[in-house]
Amino acid sequence: MKDQIKTGILVGNGAAQNIELGWIPEHVQLYNCTDGDLITTAFLAWVVPFSGGGTTEITAGATIRGATSGATAVVKEVLLYSGTWAGGDAAGFMVLVEGSLSGTFGSENVYITSDTTSGTDDATVTVNVVHNVAIAAAAAGATGNSAISRYEGVAGSASKGFTIGSTIAEEAKLLRYIAFRGE
Repeated sequence: MKDQIKTGILVGNGAAQNIELGWIPEHVQLYNCTDGDLITTAFLAWVVPFSGGGTTEITAGATIRGATSGATAVVKEVLLYSGTWAGGDAAGFMVLVEGSLSGTFGSENVYITSDTTSGTDDATVTVNVVHNVAIAAAAAGATGNSAISRYEGVAGSASKGFTIGSTIAEEAKLLRYIAFRGE
């Protein structure tokens, strides 16, 4: 895969709007250029916080499975911020390979599917998340209708992209966006 960038202009209609790109961007920036009062930026790569890492180290390339949900994903990168795997108290974040997530992780234990002791708790995770921020007077976290989210589209189609929440897709406002992802 090579780097991809797409820019566009649309008119808000007061409802959530799906922008089809054929791929899920890692990052989207949206600017209300009619009023100039809102910039929304979203990092759409799936990130899974974890704690209580088991003694088996989870590394890039590992496939993890949720013990309760059955969700699976391939780990792109592990960002350790405290503890150690050897000590069984590793904590941090796992960035997932785009397109590898099947299902949704809940607050549950996960394990590496190729582990010889499959089903052993290799980490405790909370739900997979994306990160949004709305910038008006000051930066603030954005969620729900005030955020940009992943648009997974219909299975087997290329209608992937992102969704602009209804609150930021203001009626009759000109909106500009840039969406991109890297290799």
